[in-house]
Amino acid sequence: MNRSIKNKILGSVVLIVIVSLTLSSLLAYWRFFFILENQTIHDNDIYLQQTVNQMNQLVDDIEKYAGNIVNDELLQTFSNKLSYESVYDELLAYSDVNRQLLKFNVLRNYLDSMAIVRSDGKVFWSPFSLDSYYDDELKKPWYQEAIQTGEKSGFTVPHVLQNLKKTKVISFYILFPTGGVLLLNINYEAFEQVVGSLHLSFDKYAWMRNDGTMLLNNGMPTDSQEPEALKLLNKHGFVFKETLSAVPWSIMTYTSREQFYHKIESVIFYGIAFLVLCLVFCLLMFVPIISTITKPISQMSKAMKQVSMGNYNIHLSFHSKDELAVLKNGFELMLQNIQLQMKEKAEQEAWKRRVSAELLFAQINPHFIYNTLNTVVYLSRKQKHQEIEEMVESFIGILQDAVQIEETGVLTTLSREKELIDHYVRIQRYRYADRFELRWDIEDGLDSICIPKSCLQPLVENAIFHGVAGMDEVGIITVQMKRSGEDRLKISVQDNGQGMSADRVASIFQNAPSFRRQGKFKQVGLRNIQERIRYLCGDQYGLEMVSEEGKGTAAIMVLPLTNEEML
Repeated sequence: MNRSIKNKILGSVVLIVIVSLTLSSLLAYWRFFFILENQTIHDNDIYLQQTVNQMNQLVDDIEKYAGNIVNDELLQTFSNKLSYESVYDELLAYSDVNRQLLKFNVLRNYLDSMAIVRSDGKVFWSPFSLDSYYDDELKKPWYQEAIQTGEKSGFTVPHVLQNLKKTKVISFYILFPTGGVLLLNINYEAFEQVVGSLHLSFDKYAWMRNDGTMLLNNGMPTDSQEPEALKLLNKHGFVFKETLSAVPWSIMTYTSREQFYHKIESVIFYGIAFLVLCLVFCLLMFVPIISTITKPISQMSKAMKQVSMGNYNIHLSFHSKDELAVLKNGFELMLQNIQLQMKEKAEQEAWKRRVSAELLFAQINPHFIYNTLNTVVYLSRKQKHQEIEEMVESFIGILQDAVQIEETGVLTTLSREKELIDHYVRIQRYRYADRFELRWDIEDGLDSICIPKSCLQPLVENAIFHGVAGMDEVGIITVQMKRSGEDRLKISVQDNGQGMSADRVASIFQNAPSFRRQGKFKQVGLRNIQERIRYLCGDQYGLEMVSEEGKGTAAIMVLPLTNEEML
């Protein structure tokens, strides 16, 4: 047994140490990972921003250079001049324009060629000024889609030109102020060289138009701009996207988490080694300490087994000045409290059995049954069938309540108690025809509130027999139920009958609980009701009688509004 306890304590200590060290290691790892992750994100963002700046500079240079070209007086005149005086003049103009275009072309190494589309649609291409090849090229979608946007300038999608060799280019078009279009055919490699530098920092990257058209793609999904694709990419890595300032282009990059996972593998290895060393040290340190604790714990374990077998007369013999002494005293105090609670529980069960028996005896009062059946016989002789039916239904309702005592216990709902009182009053009205009237005044929402069983009916019964039964005029009995504050229920049964003196009211609660079997239904003593309310609900609740001779009596019950305070 000692060995088992020792192993459990030792295991708990080792577990705590492992958990503590693991959590500390995980916290350090998480912090290191967080720093590395943020640094990677920051660096990648800088790399991407540098690339975007280079692209912006390239685009800005292209736009400004194209602006300078279209402002050239010779080229402006040529783009809008549709006829010449002679063929010689036209060929001379072609020669001048060709030299001017070649001059502009050599000043930028990213230019492959240039072309001028005159306002009449005639094309002049710098390598071969009158070659019809370029006329056919301008009919293709790369040019038509770009020029139909209505913009004064812009870039086309990548396309291939056949010059001395096939060359992939992106054309930039700009309108002449006087009419016509200037086309700068820019080597695709100029853009590819800028964007391609991203492979040093990113796993995947793409250069695209804002409408999703890919201009350059290195491993990115074709639908990478779709929300689901972005969500998937972000799940396994980091997606960065920047839009160029002067042109509707974007650059998107992707970095996987695996790229920097290998950087922290050594940290994980050293963390595991440190954890194992600490575990070995803890085993060597705590084994002798725990051994000194197990003996008194073993004694307490044996004592607990005795308690589980029903033996509560146990005294622990070990002496200690540490927390074990507190545990010992607490264990012995617990045994005393258990014995006390068992005694109180037995008393409570006896009280509940007594109350249930009292309620049952009150429910089946033979005098009440005799008087009720006698009234039924009387009504049958008078052939008052409707009255007999109503009276028998009420009598059945009362009998049903009587046989359900064991099922419902000592509590009932206000709606059920009201139904029972209505049955009882309906029967009494046939005995005391037109002698009293019962009125209900119930606040909304109280029907399901529980109250002690058979506490309200005796008050109505007393109001009938001791209040209004002996009056010459019709007596009024009012039952009022309403909330009192936020957590209390106030029930009053008030009559305008004979009333009682103050001494009589005081004596009611001083007499011992009783059951008065004088032909009355459920004649449970008022003191008995008071005791049951306080037992079930607490001393702050109870029954109060207010009466004045010749004016009437009011019985007021104060109960908890919820059932949580009741046993």
